[in-house]
Amino acid sequence: MKVKIKEYTPIIITGVIYFAFIFLYLFYQPYYHELKGHDHHNGGGIFKLLGNGAILAGTLSFSWYLLKKKLKSPFGLIKIAAKRVHSVHTYAGWTALALVVIHGGYYVITNFKKPDNLTGAAALLLLLFLAGYGFKLKRNTKKKKVLRSTHFILSIMWIAALLIHGGGFVIGCGASLAVLFAGITWLERRSTAEA
Repeated sequence: MKVKIKEYTPIIITGVIYFAFIFLYLFYQPYYHELKGHDHHNGGGIFKLLGNGAILAGTLSFSWYLLKKKLKSPFGLIKIAAKRVHSVHTYAGWTALALVVIHGGYYVITNFKKPDNLTGAAALLLLLFLAGYGFKLKRNTKKKKVLRSTHFILSIMWIAALLIHGGGFVIGCGASLAVLFAGITWLERRSTAEA
């Protein structure tokens, strides 16, 4: 099977725009702090909370990638959990998108010149394409492999954008997911070794 470059053109364009936003952020951030001083405006508590909610929804949605391998688990509870995560994967992704739009909309309106808006815009752009590819994946019967790989690559790029934009909360969510997955895997291996 030959992969045509045109199938990956949207992801390439998105990647170029993403890296342009990150470059602008890295270039503009020192100047912003010089002009503004060190007065960090930390208002918008509920909107910051909505951004954290988007990260949680994204973490839940991404956990399907790890848990789909657990559908054949010898533990009934793990199988049920994997099926439940699969059933909410799409809804969690759309929830993350809605929360990001509200979160980002507030900060663009209240503090347009803030450099974090560039990384947020990069993450929003990636999430829009991620949702678009997920929508197309559900409805397209052909080219499933290309769509799945593109969907996965975009999700990894979104996580990278979130690490730059959200920092510690993203790391905490990722670490929690990694510990949960490692614990489930350890439990399965231990029970099969004892049997």
